[in-house]
Amino acid sequence: MKIQPIFPVGIMIMIFAIAFGATSFIIIRNRTKTFDKIFSLGRMTIIYLLVLVIGLRPVKVDTKYEFSTKNLDVLFVIDTTISMWARDYNGYNPRMVGVKEDVNAILNELAGSNFGLVTFDNSSHVLAPFTQDLKHISNLVDILAVPDSFDASGTNMVVPYMDIDGLLQSSNKKENRKTIVFYISDGEITTEEGKTSYAELSKYIDSGAVLGYGSENGGKMKEGYDYIYDPETHKDALSKIDEENLKQIAEDLGVQYLNMNGGNAGLKGLIEIIKEQSTTIVEQGDGAEKYIDTYYIFAALLAAMLMIEGLVYIRKGRL
Repeated sequence: MKIQPIFPVGIMIMIFAIAFGATSFIIIRNRTKTFDKIFSLGRMTIIYLLVLVIGLRPVKVDTKYEFSTKNLDVLFVIDTTISMWARDYNGYNPRMVGVKEDVNAILNELAGSNFGLVTFDNSSHVLAPFTQDLKHISNLVDILAVPDSFDASGTNMVVPYMDIDGLLQSSNKKENRKTIVFYISDGEITTEEGKTSYAELSKYIDSGAVLGYGSENGGKMKEGYDYIYDPETHKDALSKIDEENLKQIAEDLGVQYLNMNGGNAGLKGLIEIIKEQSTTIVEQGDGAEKYIDTYYIFAALLAAMLMIEGLVYIRKGRL
């Protein structure tokens, strides 16, 4: 139990003392029987004390709370190699523009789930293990930026395997959870050891999709004010979607493949199915203090005392 006074405690006690002292002086000076004086003084003492307690605002402290979550762990795996900024998404936009829009749409639709984020370029990065902080994941995705082409060593689909495996195993250890994976890439492999099988991970996955970005004609990649130059063709470099690789990854993971250049209607349909199959879980938590007001109990007692006081006055013929 704590108090959350509506005014400084010192001021409240001073006002109480003055008011109660004045009332007591008047009652004692009255020409009434001693019993009546004691009875009146007792009633007024209770009334003043109740007023003081209400002003001190007593509250119960509770650190236990309930929160609702969906029974979903949603893992985003995002290819952030320079080809993902090729300008052939929905016209002449960078592919990553579409990625950010679609990831944020998924976050909003599946709010209440746990979200994890892995990105990969030359190496894999677990930007966020599973968390309910939707805004944190959204911010991480929104600030993804074009990598430096001088540091790029090509696209290698093997890179994020171990991080994906670790997060999926972590999710699999939880009871009554469904694990959803969205693997996001253009499928373009530019290194000799760029392929790997994800089939071993399918046992951990309940649903999701491989989302492909890019076009068959390809798109140029801009860095600064210029386009990236291809020394072999002596022209601006082109990045093209490789749907064969993307479909193979989808088959390995046991999820759908969706080409996102034609819009996100397929993704919306999948999200609706995932939502229908998910359930809401009410869990207990223990954390920051929460205050529960109890002053209304004393307010009810005060109202009762004032009614009694009114009846006493009526009975004495003073009203």
